[in-house]
Amino acid sequence: MKKYTNAQDIPDGELPEAHDFRDIDGYDYTSYFRDQGHCGSCYTISFTQVMEARLKLKYAKQPPMLSPQFLMTCNYMNEGCEGGWPHFNVFLAENGHLVSEECAPYKHATKGDQCGNYATCKPISKVANSYLVGGGWGATSERKMMKEILRNGPINGDF
Repeated sequence: MKKYTNAQDIPDGELPEAHDFRDIDGYDYTSYFRDQGHCGSCYTISFTQVMEARLKLKYAKQPPMLSPQFLMTCNYMNEGCEGGWPHFNVFLAENGHLVSEECAPYKHATKGDQCGNYATCKPISKVANSYLVGGGWGATSERKMMKEILRNGPINGDF
């Protein structure tokens, strides 16, 4: 589907009945499974896994695991283990950077953790351009999301 300049150029008739990133020509483009434990971090776990899958699609190799801990601890727009929104992680990743799980391991907790603990972590990725599928809140549809996934990779509920 890369032959189309953007996802919305894909004709509806070319949408497959099924599309599974776990097996595209025998290759698994998904990321490792993560257990959020007793931490309300689904908004960050989902974001990092979407980013890892998109990096894997872009470079055709396994990227370093991205750190949800860094995002939960360093993103003042979210509430750590008390919840948050993926689009705030996108904002941080677009205006800052993402670090590896190796440098900032997931702890299933944010209480007592400080962003300064990760000051020596090297940037390993960044979001170049974020957007909402369909252009804005309420402007998307199932077909628009299917086209985005088919052309560009997994999406997060707030992309």
